[in-house]
Amino acid sequence: MRLIAFDFNTKQDRPIELSDLSSRPVQGLYYWVVLDSGDEASGRAALEKLGIGPTVAESFLGQQQEARYDLYDDATHVSVSEAWLEQGELKSGIMDVLLGAHFLVIRTARPSAVLEQVRSIYHKDFQSFARSPGFLLYELASQLFELYRRTYHSFTNEVENVQLTLFGRVTDDIFMTVSRLTTDILAFRRIVLTARDLFKDLATRKSAFVSETTQPSLDIMADRMGRLCSDLDSERSVLTETLNLYMGMVSHRTNRVINRLTIISMIFLPLSFICGVYGMNFEGMPELGWRYSYLLFWFGSAVFVTLFLALVKRKKWI
Repeated sequence: MRLIAFDFNTKQDRPIELSDLSSRPVQGLYYWVVLDSGDEASGRAALEKLGIGPTVAESFLGQQQEARYDLYDDATHVSVSEAWLEQGELKSGIMDVLLGAHFLVIRTARPSAVLEQVRSIYHKDFQSFARSPGFLLYELASQLFELYRRTYHSFTNEVENVQLTLFGRVTDDIFMTVSRLTTDILAFRRIVLTARDLFKDLATRKSAFVSETTQPSLDIMADRMGRLCSDLDSERSVLTETLNLYMGMVSHRTNRVINRLTIISMIFLPLSFICGVYGMNFEGMPELGWRYSYLLFWFGSAVFVTLFLALVKRKKWI
C-alpha cells in the first residue's frame, strides 16, 4: 500500500504512514491511497481511517466489476479498465477508484502501467499546475487515455501487417487473423466507450468530490476518447475492406483457372467428337480403308488446335 499526502496550503507532497490518515484532515490536505492486490486487511484499515463506512468498504474491496458508477453520501465508487496488446493479444485489467472529498483511493488486481506513469509525473505536476485535488483524477484520466492511444496504434500496426500480407504469399489463415483482430478491436472499443461515459459523467454531474476546475479537463479527455472510438471504427472498416479485397483476389484467381480449363475443354471437345464418329463399328466408312487416314486425322487435329489457340490469343481469352 502506498500513501501520499498533498498539502495545497504549502504546495508540498510527502509519503505518510497508515496512522497519519484521518477522516477529518486539516484544511488543504488531500490523501492519495494505492492499495496493493491481496492486502485486504491494510486496505480495510485505510478506508476506516478515512471515514468510509462498512457498506462502501465492502463494495470497494469486493469482487471487481467493469463499468461501475456507484454514488454514496461520503464517496463515489467508479471503475475503469486498462487495455493493452501483449504479443498481438488484447489484455485488460480493472481499476477501482474511490473518490471522496479529501481522498482518492485506487485498487488494482495487477501492476498498473497507468499508475506507474502517474507516479512518475505527479510530483512535478502538483508543484507546477495543481489548483485543486482534482488534478490527481485528471492525471489518472490523462494517463489512461495515453495507454488507450498506444494500444490503438498497436492495433493500427496489426491492421497494416494484415494488409501487407496481401502483397505476399497469403493463405486462408487471414480469415482467422481478421476475425481475431475484429473481435479485439470491438472489445477495446467497448472499454474505451465505457471510460468515455464515465469521465463524461464525472465532468458534467455536479459533485462535491470533483472540483469545477477539474471538470472541463475531464470533459476534454472524454471527447478524446470518443474520437478514439471513431478511429477504431475506421480500423474495423479497413479490416473489412482488406478481407473483401482478399476474397476478390481469390475469385479472380479462380476465374482464371476456370477460364483455362474451359479453353482446354473447347480444344478436346471437337477432337473427342471426331474420335467418337470414327470409333463407331460401321463397315461403310470410306476413310477406314485409306492408307493415310490416320496421318490425316493427326494433321487435321494439329491444324485445328493451332488455329484455335491463335484465335484465343488474339481475343485475349487467356
